[in-house]
Amino acid sequence: MSKSLGKAWEIIRAHEKYRSKTLNLIPSENILSLKALKALSTDLAGRYALRPEFYAGTRYIHELWNYAEEITRKLFKVDYVLLEPLSGHVAAILVSHTFAKNRRIVTLPSEYGGYPGYEKIKIPDLVGAELVELPVSKEYFTPLIEEGIRVIEEYKPELVVLGGSMILFPHPVREFSDIVHRYGGILAYDASHVLGLIAGGVFQDPIREGADIVYASTHKTFPGPQGAVILTNDPEVYKKLSENIYHKIVDNIHLNRLAAYAVTVEEMLKYGQTYAKKVIENAKHLASSLDSLGIHLKARDKGYTESHQIILDIPDDEARIKVRNRLEECGIIADAGVRFGTNEVTRRGMGKREMEKIAKLIHRALEGEDPKKVKREVQILMKKFSTVRFC
Repeated sequence: MSKSLGKAWEIIRAHEKYRSKTLNLIPSENILSLKALKALSTDLAGRYALRPEFYAGTRYIHELWNYAEEITRKLFKVDYVLLEPLSGHVAAILVSHTFAKNRRIVTLPSEYGGYPGYEKIKIPDLVGAELVELPVSKEYFTPLIEEGIRVIEEYKPELVVLGGSMILFPHPVREFSDIVHRYGGILAYDASHVLGLIAGGVFQDPIREGADIVYASTHKTFPGPQGAVILTNDPEVYKKLSENIYHKIVDNIHLNRLAAYAVTVEEMLKYGQTYAKKVIENAKHLASSLDSLGIHLKARDKGYTESHQIILDIPDDEARIKVRNRLEECGIIADAGVRFGTNEVTRRGMGKREMEKIAKLIHRALEGEDPKKVKREVQILMKKFSTVRFC
């Protein structure tokens, strides 16, 4: 490697080479198209723009910004869109600050599917909110409807948040929204993991089911850059959120991110439904293939999943970390929750045949086969699927 590149570029190239040879099953990551990647490195990367505008030279920035909002409204069939939050976490802070500051939030516990950012000492502590946890199924990671309704009726929280980080099945948005709206609360849906599936029309449709707000990161099943989007049909909700954005939650909204996001929305408008269907098909097939090899998964009796995620049934934290580390030795990238996601492998063009092969590679890795041998086969597989599809 040429030393003229500089140390930073040496590290960047080493990372890219390494990841190009590994099989990524992390459900919170995806791969961008070449056009989206190119948008990240344009002149927009160093520019500012605001609403109302303070800077000159922003003519085309605002054209792009307005266009990105327009096609987002079209993709998700909503009236109002906010693209300013820099991440799903920042979007969650904005929603919580706006509707639950010094009040009460009800959501799923993080150990059974809820977003870790809503643990008591995190976002609730930041905005001075009391946290109440919903009763959930420990097998399916979904809220229990009757028990959840009782909690909501008892506490009458200003903000209820469904969705989350471990999400196999749709959440009871319609059942909870009726109760929340009866006393004037806000129901939000964290779609960070399933935004691409919602865009493809293959999971659930929280806005039509009664959610006041959908917020999400834009780089998981939605194959865009790191960032976030907030969707709503309620003009008052949109107005309140907008009042809390500039110089409170964000200043520079990273316009190159906005550009790459707009490119990805165009891709999803054209290919999103086909892509999303394939993601879920692959997840189900990977799960059944693993199960047939004796690897235990959550929610077997319900068909494992209706999303991009499958979750290994390993209750011990230390054991899960050992699995993650063992898989990485073999060239397979996972997280410490041993959630597997099929979003990136689908984006690379893999299908049912490859899911069977991946299951066998995982099984061999966990059975103690020589990591070098498994890794070589992973690299052969990845070489065949180096082109990004659905774009």
